[in-house]
Amino acid sequence: MVVPKVENLARQYARAAYQHITEGWLDNLRQVSERLAEPGVLTTLCDTSNPFSTRKAQLDKLLPPDIRDDVRNFLYALLKDGHLNLMEGIVTELARISEYGPEVLVARVTTTVPLTVEEQEAFRERIRAAYGDRVDIEFRVDTSILGGVVVQVGDKVIDGSIVGKLQALRDRLVAAR
Repeated sequence: MVVPKVENLARQYARAAYQHITEGWLDNLRQVSERLAEPGVLTTLCDTSNPFSTRKAQLDKLLPPDIRDDVRNFLYALLKDGHLNLMEGIVTELARISEYGPEVLVARVTTTVPLTVEEQEAFRERIRAAYGDRVDIEFRVDTSILGGVVVQVGDKVIDGSIVGKLQALRDRLVAAR
């Protein structure tokens, strides 16, 4: 049937255009993020007790000369609210959305020790089998969970950690009193 091929081709072109647009933003935001990482820069720019005009002039000195106007305005909005400290997270999320689309799910797998490549792949397979291919999977290490694993996909959390199990046991004991 011809229609699915046309729809698929249109989707591929749209995705390419979307990635091109977000890549322009990403390039600009990454450059600014690197400059914001210099010592003391964020502290000064996020201090909303200083006048906006002063902070704007300081930010303008950091911006690349060829920065897009829409990105510059976005940065001014962050500056006004004292939120330039969110830049690293914004860049990470925009890169994720650029790669997977705006409906991407984020899965975070937290363990007490780093997982092997094989263990990571097993988690990827199980998570994608349950949630589809539009899942970006992050692996983290957090020794405070003592053992086991915590998997968070979107707002759903599966807590198989020792700390989680101890907390659940404590809650049952308190409820039984």
